[in-house]
Amino acid sequence: MSVQSHRRMLVILVAAAPACSRVEEPRLKSPAAVLGQAVDKSERAATDANSESLTLFESRILPIFQSAKPSSCSECHLSGVDLKDYIRPTQREMFASLVAAEMIDPEKPDDSKILRFISRRPERPGIITDQVRQQEFEAFRAWIRAAVIDPDLLTALDKAEPIGPEAPDEVIRHARKDRVLASFIENVWTEVGRCAACHSPDRNQEQVNKHGEQVSWIKLRDPQGTLNYMLEADLIDIENPELSLLLTKPTMQIEHGGGQKMVVGDRTYKQFRRFLDDYAAVAQGKYTTSQQLPPPGDEISVVTDIWLKIEGVPANYDGMLLQADLHRWTETGWSEQRVATSDRPIFGKGNLWQHSLSLTAPRDSAWAKEIVGEKLPPGRYLVKLYIDRTGKLEKDFASELGPEDLVGEVEAESDWPAGYGRMTVIGFREE
Repeated sequence: MSVQSHRRMLVILVAAAPACSRVEEPRLKSPAAVLGQAVDKSERAATDANSESLTLFESRILPIFQSAKPSSCSECHLSGVDLKDYIRPTQREMFASLVAAEMIDPEKPDDSKILRFISRRPERPGIITDQVRQQEFEAFRAWIRAAVIDPDLLTALDKAEPIGPEAPDEVIRHARKDRVLASFIENVWTEVGRCAACHSPDRNQEQVNKHGEQVSWIKLRDPQGTLNYMLEADLIDIENPELSLLLTKPTMQIEHGGGQKMVVGDRTYKQFRRFLDDYAAVAQGKYTTSQQLPPPGDEISVVTDIWLKIEGVPANYDGMLLQADLHRWTETGWSEQRVATSDRPIFGKGNLWQHSLSLTAPRDSAWAKEIVGEKLPPGRYLVKLYIDRTGKLEKDFASELGPEDLVGEVEAESDWPAGYGRMTVIGFREE
């Protein structure tokens, strides 16, 4: 092979040989590039958190705020409180205000006070409200979980404004439905025995056959059910409580098949008005200050089946309200406070007055705990007789019969048995 041929072969072999592999060192990113990626990632996370909380706020919280329907708060509160009171048009303002009011716990979002409020369940919840409560709870929990990790909201905590109900705590407590029910029991339910013959389903089948099931407005052993039915059947007029059928029928201001059961201004009427006037004010949200709330009565009462009859009442007192107050004999004399009372118009043609007694006691006294047994201890009693001779109770139902209306006192001693056929009888004595 010639030299030239050898050179050509060498060139071909070199050209055909694979190139040597060279290890390249990795290119290091600059500190600025690394920081830029971290900032981008943080911004994306913040944007995602902001987007999630805002989406939840707009899709699940604002609809509650804009809804005309009452919230689950109405289960426990007749007025004064609504979940809408804790919602603002913007989530920044709402989150900051709820955190400032300690209604949201940023460290333990699932233990936030507002979630505990929403989840409260009354003893007798409704199926629909159960669903509403669950929807509200889940909506608030989802939004709170997203909000507490939203940097945009966490930097707006200085934007807090007052949030929650405007009414003071005393007014809010007064409007709780359990408090309203307690007032109904004390002022109305304790008196329904007077109406049982015509309106209780265990005793009124004759009335039901004549007038229909609507006459059975008493729900046995169920004061809440009875109150609910009274409202549904329009027996209570919230706009004009004094015109409620619960008042106008038994006082014969309008026709009542059961006759007269009470008169304007007597004890039962006062109790009914105490409840009805207060219920109407609460339902319409008229109480705005604690000073407007009605004080609790000084005395409580329990209707019994103990009957008192007074004979020899002058006919000229016919139709006038007679009130008999009983004071018990004690070691120190007659009790200062009355222990029983009864009031009813006089039947002048028969020269008599008779009615069942109601045991009475100062609120929170020892006797107040005993009267629930509906028994009057045997023994001596002083019966003070008052007659409304001027018609002042009809003019002002809230007025009381006092010393100027006292016409006489009669001592009586009896075992005070229960039952219409076993009534205690005394004679009228006028001073």
